[in-house]
Amino acid sequence: MNDNGHPAISVGGLRFEWDMDGGRVLASGHPVMSLWTETTMARFMSAIHRMVGTDRLNLALYGSGEATAEAEWSQFMDRASSFEEGLRAICSVAPLLGLGHWELVALDREKKELRFRARNSWESVYQRALGVSWGSSSLAGRFAAYAKRLFGENCWADQTAFTTQGDAWDEFVARPSDRTVEGQLEALISADKATRADLDAALDRLKQEVHERKQAEERLKREIHDRKQAEQTLLDKLEIIRRQEDSIRAMSTPILQLWEGVLALPVIGLVDNVRANQMMESLLDAIVKTQARFTILDLTGVDAMDTSAADHLLKVVRAARLLGTRCVISGISPDMAQTIVGLELDLAELSSFSTLESALRYTLR
Repeated sequence: MNDNGHPAISVGGLRFEWDMDGGRVLASGHPVMSLWTETTMARFMSAIHRMVGTDRLNLALYGSGEATAEAEWSQFMDRASSFEEGLRAICSVAPLLGLGHWELVALDREKKELRFRARNSWESVYQRALGVSWGSSSLAGRFAAYAKRLFGENCWADQTAFTTQGDAWDEFVARPSDRTVEGQLEALISADKATRADLDAALDRLKQEVHERKQAEERLKREIHDRKQAEQTLLDKLEIIRRQEDSIRAMSTPILQLWEGVLALPVIGLVDNVRANQMMESLLDAIVKTQARFTILDLTGVDAMDTSAADHLLKVVRAARLLGTRCVISGISPDMAQTIVGLELDLAELSSFSTLESALRYTLR
């Protein structure tokens, strides 16, 4: 009895407990089930065999063996100091659960080959009771999974001896292979041996592929949407920059109407070709709108004057003259006057004044 009052016994380090009220049998705390192998299990497997056939039954058991071995690996192998030690631990538990006697016969790491033997496995026992020899595929799947873990690549286990055919052992050889349960199933379908279960499985795979493609399309659509948003954001920023440039240009070339028929164009900073064209465009537009008779070019904010800047200003003056406006200059400093004389610039066609006030008085005479 254990602390809960349940019948319990320990065998080979494995503790069995019978929870009579709960209707369970526990092995080391995990629920297990006992079946009469030669009757209940034999009839159960025979019924499944009638529905799916030998090939599919073996593939299903092989796959379940692989999956079971993966769980056993973390429970036994990861704790062992070597592969052999971990496998011995697993083999010691197998007979306690009625799974038969297992033995590692040979391990060749250079050839990457494992050879196993088993006696009185549940598969061989129920098949002898039925008088059939379908093979011990669950064990084959287990041993292939052990080999896969050991060699680090896909492996397949072939059964080379059968107790159901009179051999003393069920024997298996596991080695690297490109054979898989999925591939074997595909081969059955391609050979026109498909069952409804095969077709359902193929349909499920097709649905999964369609689902994955739809997900990929959705991701692509989101990426395209995000890219378009980024492009639009960039275009919006460029538009803001363009408007700012327009504002800066307007601020750098302000056209002021000082009096009826009199405009003033304060010139500040450097006058290059781009700036001169902006000034000309803005001034000519203002002259047309206001029908101005005079335009005062105020150079108070110009630090220096060279031949190129003077030439640009003269172009503005000549363009304004074509629209019937006379241009005068104000704000020429003594230093600028010396520079103009030194450069021998011809500004004789322009009336010049030292201040904007004197230039305005001149235009209002």
